[in-house]
Amino acid sequence: MSDASRTMSQNASQGNYSPAAVRRFSEAQRRTKALAAPSLADILRLVPSDDQMSKIVPAFGVEAGDVDELTGAGSNMVREQYELMFPILVTHIRGEQNFNGLRMHLDRVVDGLIRSAYGAANFYENRRMIAIDAADSFKNADRDEDRLGVDGGENRVDGLRRIAAENGAKAYALACVASGACAAYEELMGQAWKPYTRDNGRSLSRDVAAVQADAMGF
Repeated sequence: MSDASRTMSQNASQGNYSPAAVRRFSEAQRRTKALAAPSLADILRLVPSDDQMSKIVPAFGVEAGDVDELTGAGSNMVREQYELMFPILVTHIRGEQNFNGLRMHLDRVVDGLIRSAYGAANFYENRRMIAIDAADSFKNADRDEDRLGVDGGENRVDGLRRIAAENGAKAYALACVASGACAAYEELMGQAWKPYTRDNGRSLSRDVAAVQADAMGF
């Protein structure tokens, strides 16, 4: 547990922080960790659900795109790369096809789409939290946020909600593209796409090989 986590836990147990504040801190920690290697699950936890988007679109008049088209676009990106690069990146070793080169290429293609969608999802979540905080009467003693704008238009809270809604639609669309890419990757490669994480551990066999190489002067 980090020092920050320990402090939050101690203060929470002593009643210094509300449960909501602790939850927000834990969520921020998880999102920070996910930044290094975001997954599709990380994206879907942040973007609006299908049901939410069905309400956001008519309520704010935003354009979210066609789900099937967006998902298909992500799928096609991976499939086209697979077909194009198959004869180049798939090698033959002892009469058997080696897909490592193609797999690594598709890993990076999907990773790019995932990172794009995760960046948009994070931005949406930030805009959403700002809108929520602005509307919270306990955080806004003067309540200026509820008053009409100087021109009689939407007030500050309405404006922040609209910004969140617009960015929610963008994040949702990119999540659809990423979902299609992940589904195509799994179908083509026979395994689910996973974000790359650096493994600094060395296996026993690698340690033994290093000792043997050193003993032989390699």
